[in-house]
Amino acid sequence: MQFPGKRCRTLFLKRSNLNPKYKLTMNKPIDFRSPTHNLSEVLFNVKLQDVYSDFRFPNTLFNLPIGTPDYRAVVNQSNGQIISIVSKNYQLISNQKAVEMGKEIFAQIYPSVNADELIPYKVVAPNSKASAHIDLIHESVNFKVWDQETWLPFLRTTNSYNRSVALSFEIGFVRKLCSNGVLFNKDTMKLKYIHNRSNKMEIRSDAKQIEAAFGLFADQCVSLRDYPVPKELMFALVCQILNINLELPKDNQVNKKINSLQNLMELTKILTARYTTELGSNAYAAFNLVTDIVSHQDQYRNLTGYYFNVRSYFSKPTDWMDDFSNITKDKGFEYTNYLRETIDKLERIRQHTKLEWELN
Repeated sequence: MQFPGKRCRTLFLKRSNLNPKYKLTMNKPIDFRSPTHNLSEVLFNVKLQDVYSDFRFPNTLFNLPIGTPDYRAVVNQSNGQIISIVSKNYQLISNQKAVEMGKEIFAQIYPSVNADELIPYKVVAPNSKASAHIDLIHESVNFKVWDQETWLPFLRTTNSYNRSVALSFEIGFVRKLCSNGVLFNKDTMKLKYIHNRSNKMEIRSDAKQIEAAFGLFADQCVSLRDYPVPKELMFALVCQILNINLELPKDNQVNKKINSLQNLMELTKILTARYTTELGSNAYAAFNLVTDIVSHQDQYRNLTGYYFNVRSYFSKPTDWMDDFSNITKDKGFEYTNYLRETIDKLERIRQHTKLEWELN
């Protein structure tokens, strides 16, 4: 790679640090008898406490605590940790309360469902546990995109104690066979509640709207299944769907960047073999491959900034599905041209780093 003021040199890859102990979830159906154990980790008690600062009065040797009436501290009661400082108007809603609200919403959308039978199949949270995304499903609420290909709607409850995200509720879809989940960027699938005493929550979705989304989703799944995708270009497609940054950074960061790409490429190679064997070498297999990567970052940990952009990553596959299903209807559509910019970037990386990105 050529850097200003430096001679051109070729960078070589280190051996990949892909975790050999990945527990790939493909062909492992959701176990409704065993909800995720991670839920308890985000249901700790929280409370608001007054905030004080030390103030030394003139001509004294003592610091005295002075209250700050306009602010409160959100405190994790299990360890005494201050999670964030919020305004006095902030309405604290615990994750436990948020989950109960989510169950009520699901039961309103599906009155025949017993809310107590909803289970959490996935919890996504950073190590700090300052925010959490909790996905609830019910075994009896599902739909088929075709025979033996079943998906379930899930209700995602998102909450935070550090104002990074607002309390919100969204409908997404999860593949029953392997727990790969996606979200839609559609207003009818979202409910938001701002942490302020004056705000109220409005439910804007009902079963008919969501069922209409099921129909669109199923049609697009069929469209993807019917479009062949060459396996050798699968990594380029993954990079394009997930908007992976393929610009090489400054000299001292190049090796880190290339090792990250190598990790993602090797995982893509493994998942490509598995999903194309099951589903064929088509765009639906690619869709499932990407949702697998997004849905299991607690194991893979190879998407930069994932825990800061969880919602964005979960909606990227459906954004692509919607776009790809439409543009492939054009008789002049050419798949290689569609990937041209991404392929060119990967080729530049290969020239300078020996990263063999085409799968075989």
